[in-house]
Amino acid sequence: MTEKLTTTPDVDKAAALAIAATTPETFDFAAAVLDRSYPEVDVPVYLDERKVQRMLALDKERQELETKISRASNPGVEQAEALDAMTTEYDEIVDSLRGERYLVRIKGISPERTMELEDAAFEQFPKEFEDTTHPMTGAVIRTEVENDKRGELFATLLRQAHIISVTAPNGAVDTNFSDIEKVKATWARLPLVARAKIDQAINESTIAVDYYRQLVDEVF
Repeated sequence: MTEKLTTTPDVDKAAALAIAATTPETFDFAAAVLDRSYPEVDVPVYLDERKVQRMLALDKERQELETKISRASNPGVEQAEALDAMTTEYDEIVDSLRGERYLVRIKGISPERTMELEDAAFEQFPKEFEDTTHPMTGAVIRTEVENDKRGELFATLLRQAHIISVTAPNGAVDTNFSDIEKVKATWARLPLVARAKIDQAINESTIAVDYYRQLVDEVF
C-alpha cells in the first residue's frame, strides 16, 4: 500500500498540483507511462532585488501597523496617515513589478531521474575517505570527506532538469537550458529571493510528483 502524505501547507499545495495533472481534462495515460505529464507550476521572479526587498519590508510593516491600529482603542491620525503612505508606496511597487515579471516554469521529475542526476554528480566527484587512528585503541577510523562541489553540481543538475522554460515580460520564451554552464552562470546572478522561490517550487514539485504517482496508481 502506498504511504499517505502528511498534511502540511506545502504538501497541500503540491497535492493540488498533482490532482490538477490527473483530472479528466489533463490526464494522459501514455504521457504518464513515459513520465511526461508530471505537475508543472509557474514561479514569478523579479530581477530588481532592492525593489522586491522594499516591497516585502513594506508589506510586513503595513501588516504590523494594521494590527496595532486594530488593537488600539483610539488610533491616532498619524498612524492612519502612515498606513496610507505605506499602502500607496506598496501598490506603486507592485504595479511597476508587473511589467518586470519573469515566469519560470518548473516541472516535476521522476525519482528515478533524480537518482540518475545524483549518480552523475558522484561519478564526477567520487566519494573520498580519510583515515585517522584512534588515540586509545590504535584502530583505523575511516570517514567520508565532505565534497561541496558534488553537492553544488547535484543542485545545478536538479535545477536544469526541473526548469523547462522562462517567459520574459515581453512574452519571449527561453527553453534552452541544455548548457549546464549557462544554468550555473544564470543562477549565480539571480537575486536571492528569486533563487529561494525557485528552489522552494522544486521542493514542492518533488512532493507533488510523489502524490501524483499515488493518484496514477489509483487510476491504473
